[in-house]
Amino acid sequence: MPPKTQREREAEQRQLKLDRIKEQVDEGSLTIRKMTDEERERFETRRNERADESSTKRRKRTPARKTRPLPPVSKPQTS
Repeated sequence: MPPKTQREREAEQRQLKLDRIKEQVDEGSLTIRKMTDEERERFETRRNERADESSTKRRKRTPARKTRPLPPVSKPQTS
């Protein structure tokens, strides 16, 4: 059997996490609830702020690296 690809390993890990969440919900140690309107509004505002910041950051280019000057080459003396 050939080794799994990175995508397959990630999908398997994701499925394991989802299974664990389902187990926790079933045993009652984890509850999932709907967000309140207040929470939704608060987090939506933050999400929009972060999206605006990240889009401008992505567009900036890093300045070109300055290269060090080469040391002077000594000319051979002719006598």
